[in-house]
Amino acid sequence: METNLKKNTIDLGVKLGTILFVVTAVIYIIDIKLFTNFSTMLAYMIPALAFSIYSVFSARKLQNQIISFKEAFIAYFLCIAIGYLIVTMGNIALFKFIDPGAADLIHEEIMIASKEMLENFGTPSDVISATMDEMQNNHSFSYTAIFQNYANALLRNAIFGLIIAAIFKKS
Repeated sequence: METNLKKNTIDLGVKLGTILFVVTAVIYIIDIKLFTNFSTMLAYMIPALAFSIYSVFSARKLQNQIISFKEAFIAYFLCIAIGYLIVTMGNIALFKFIDPGAADLIHEEIMIASKEMLENFGTPSDVISATMDEMQNNHSFSYTAIFQNYANALLRNAIFGLIIAAIFKKS
């Protein structure tokens, strides 16, 4: 992949990361409990998908509409990896250093929502109790959990990236 393609993709990844962190900051300011809401996930997924698809489209355009599968995948995945890395570092700064109490509140809300979901599915109380103990011991904003979430986002997006690269490739 040419340098200008990588440069363009990195630039889009930085913009994506900035937008995702701004979304995080806005949600943080409005109501911390929104972090446990499903539609909040969409507030991250939609811009990520849009930016990464635009990254592939832009890379293809820079190469006169001819792009290999590998180049299309790299354009998609590099944009996502950089964007999510920026928002992950922002989350560490926000929830580990600036306001660790917010991380505790979000973790408690996640535990409550998980317990309610398990109860709605008719899960036995001993399983619910064991799950709550496990969640209590594994904080949602531990460094391990934060980096696991980053890795999971990369894995999820690698699958989408393969599909997008197959669609946009043109030899």
